[in-house]
Amino acid sequence: MNLTNRSLLNAAVSCLLISFTLCGKSDHGFAVNRESVQLNEAALLLAGKDLPKDSKIYPYTQTAFYRSYKEQINGAWNRFQKPNLQKIKDWWRKYGSAPDSRTVLYPFSGPDIMNALVFFPDNDTYILFGLEPPGVIPAPGSMSTEEITRGLNGLKSSLGDILRMNFFKTEGMAAELSSKSFNSITGLIMYFLATNGCTLLNVRKIAIDAQSNLDPGTPADERIQWQNPPRSRVPGVEISFKKNSGKVQIIRYFMLNVIDYALTAFSPNFIPYLKKEGPFATIIKSASYLMHNDTAKFTQIRAAILAETKYLLQDDSGIPLRYFKPDQWKLGFHGYYDQPIGLFSNRMQPDLKKAMAAGSTGPLPFSYGYDCKPGQSNLMTAQRIK
Repeated sequence: MNLTNRSLLNAAVSCLLISFTLCGKSDHGFAVNRESVQLNEAALLLAGKDLPKDSKIYPYTQTAFYRSYKEQINGAWNRFQKPNLQKIKDWWRKYGSAPDSRTVLYPFSGPDIMNALVFFPDNDTYILFGLEPPGVIPAPGSMSTEEITRGLNGLKSSLGDILRMNFFKTEGMAAELSSKSFNSITGLIMYFLATNGCTLLNVRKIAIDAQSNLDPGTPADERIQWQNPPRSRVPGVEISFKKNSGKVQIIRYFMLNVIDYALTAFSPNFIPYLKKEGPFATIIKSASYLMHNDTAKFTQIRAAILAETKYLLQDDSGIPLRYFKPDQWKLGFHGYYDQPIGLFSNRMQPDLKKAMAAGSTGPLPFSYGYDCKPGQSNLMTAQRIK
């Protein structure tokens, strides 16, 4: 059943008034218009927040389903993720340092922008990438109530792991995420931003072209399949936002496979793009130990990260300790490391265990990475020596 005609008429009048009121105003170069208002309202809906009464989708937020959704999604956030992020903030004030880099790189991130923002909250640009397509930009104002309800149920299901354990299970992510509903990569990033009090300004499809430049996205980018991707075109999405009326910040998420053969065959323009955007503050978490391979697997992306990073923060699933030469990096060790979880038992690092036992600042009071039990997480920081 669609929203009532009366509600649609009222909403249309309200949106028209908003467009007259805001026309001509801008926020750090981004036009404040009806489209940006609707995008932000969509994010608020996904996050289980209250919407203004003049919103087109306000009537939906008064339904019994949405009231139940708000209670469930906010309750799940408040039980684990909210206190966990606060513990990170408190700990980081004591042990962290502000990186001398305007851009944050988060390899193998999926939609997890919140961990990048909790460690590096004030950077200009955040570059994320993963295997999953960016998906649709949620537009609940053009959907029926049944479609909105299905979308919110899908989003709630996809958030299960990250809200309980602070990481997405890689093997289940492709099945749980959708490219056509609220639980797309784009929808999940919008959810995280709104949940953390950010205001969306713009969302647009983008791509990296053959010359490693940023290009507007095209409909053809949405049809990319891993079995037959086009050469030298990396699809993505760009989300602009701000916090507490502060500066505009930008998130760019790209879909690609960064194993060596795929980079060479299909995305040779990606590493040159990263070089243009660097240097980076890099964060790595729950990265499936992919960069532990020494030969012909993920050597190109590992080399690019090491070359373009000025400050790195990672758990043991990132780049192995042996790649950080003592004369090039100042290292810090935090938390506890004994061995990887059973699924990755072949990725044991004896040198990291020795360094952690000798120099750790103590147990981490928060969950980070695969071993999410209290006191079991680990972090290594690496600052390039000038």
